[in-house]
Amino acid sequence: MPKKVKMIFCLAACFGVIFTFLPRPALAEAGKPVAAAVDGENIWVTDNSNHQLVRLRASDGSLIAAYSVSSPLRVLHDGINVWTVSNAGIVTKVHAKDGVVLASYPAGGPASGIAFDGENVWVSNPESDKVTKIRASDGSIVGSYTVGKSPDGLLFDGKFIWVADSGANTVTKVRPSDGSTAATYTVGDNPAEFAFDGQNIWVTNYGSHTVTKLRSGDGSVIGTYSVGKFPRGIVFDKANIWVTDYGDNKVTKLRASDGMVVGTYNVGRDPAEITFDGSNIWVINYGSGNLMKIKPADGSTIGTFTLAGHANP
Repeated sequence: MPKKVKMIFCLAACFGVIFTFLPRPALAEAGKPVAAAVDGENIWVTDNSNHQLVRLRASDGSLIAAYSVSSPLRVLHDGINVWTVSNAGIVTKVHAKDGVVLASYPAGGPASGIAFDGENVWVSNPESDKVTKIRASDGSIVGSYTVGKSPDGLLFDGKFIWVADSGANTVTKVRPSDGSTAATYTVGDNPAEFAFDGQNIWVTNYGSHTVTKLRSGDGSVIGTYSVGKFPRGIVFDKANIWVTDYGDNKVTKLRASDGMVVGTYNVGRDPAEITFDGSNIWVINYGSGNLMKIKPADGSTIGTFTLAGHANP
């Protein structure tokens, strides 16, 4: 596939970037779960088309409640509150205990990725090639910093903010103290999402169907490993790396120690994001409009749940 065509296709399918640029009417037609985060006992799922944040019980997938939030995309839990990022250019702060929407704040423009550094929420702004740092306590913008082209997924590794520059085939390592660039490293085509295994950074390369493992200290590439078509979401389960193969309707399990593929498992249609609740893997099947709960040991499906909390037949 020619590089230009490949890039156009990626922008038409990558979840963080494409949701940032789609108009609201198109989003409203989707009716699909987008991303999820875990607070220890619950799974929080963003439902962009219905403008709500859905809370499911992790133990059985039952619906606890749904809360009105404007155009939520990616989501994180900061230990007390749940934050969502929006293509409308806002971040919304929700109290995890009771679902009360505490506030919504400007995000520096249409936003895609989101991360938390212990004090501040960081969002990526694909249109301006920047990341914005927002004080979590009051929502004030601390700063906006230039990174690579079309920044998408974000990660905080305990020391630095990592940015997936989806339009530059690089990742940028940012100092959280002042937003300065510590380093930039070349990875595969159209990097999308990150996982951290405690020592190394893993990034999905959506356009080259691989994941790259980098040493967090100096960014040196330890290995690049083939997975399924259009890998998107990625998570670490304490021993293995799990990747959603959006183009294959599968998830791939790699051994974190050496990147060896130890399993590939069928999931729903268009698996996008993925998370780990401490015991099980949850896959967000955007195309199927559901979530799958999977056993990490063997990849077997424990249950499949709609946003209403109902198990599918």
